[in-house]
Amino acid sequence: MFLHEADMMLNDITSLMNLPVVDFEMVGELVHQLKACSSSVGARKVNLACVHFQQFYEGKSKERCLMALNVLRNEFYDVRDRLQTIMQLEQQIATLGPN
Repeated sequence: MFLHEADMMLNDITSLMNLPVVDFEMVGELVHQLKACSSSVGARKVNLACVHFQQFYEGKSKERCLMALNVLRNEFYDVRDRLQTIMQLEQQIATLGPN
C-alpha cells in the first residue's frame, strides 16, 4: 500500500512542479502526506528527504524544489527496491516451506 500511494504522490508532485506556475500549497500538502506515509512504514531516508523538500517549497524556490524532488525520488526508489526484494524473498521462502 505504501509503495503504491507514495508512487502516486511523487507523480502528482512531479506534475505540479512541471507546471509553469507552481501551486506550492498543493505541493506542500502532498509532501506532508508523503512524509506521514513514510513515517508509518519506517522509511527514514524518505522522511528526511521530505523534511528537506519542505524547506524549499516554503521558500517557493522552484529550482531548489526540483533538486529536492530528485533526492526524494531517489530515496523512495531505494526503499521501493528493498521492499520488493524482501517481498520476493518471502514468496520464495513460502514456496519452499512445508506442503
